[in-house]
Amino acid sequence: MADIVNIGFDSYVVVDRIMAVLPAQSSTVKRLKQLGVESGKTVNLTFGKRTKSIIMVDSGHILFSFLPVDKLVEKLFSNQEE
Repeated sequence: MADIVNIGFDSYVVVDRIMAVLPAQSSTVKRLKQLGVESGKTVNLTFGKRTKSIIMVDSGHILFSFLPVDKLVEKLFSNQEE
């Protein structure tokens, strides 16, 4: 069974579908973010806060998160180590 993790504000993601977790500050990720907005494949999970990380999933969607990359990776993959 796939792990489902709360990534804040009652927003959940299936861990097995995640391809990448990226910091939102790099110029390449900013371009990727803009392309996602233009194509309509973005999901904003920041709820008005500043975007600190971006989650890419296997469906091609891009999730914006208010959590920093290190906290997000800790939440997503802490169960994987057991």
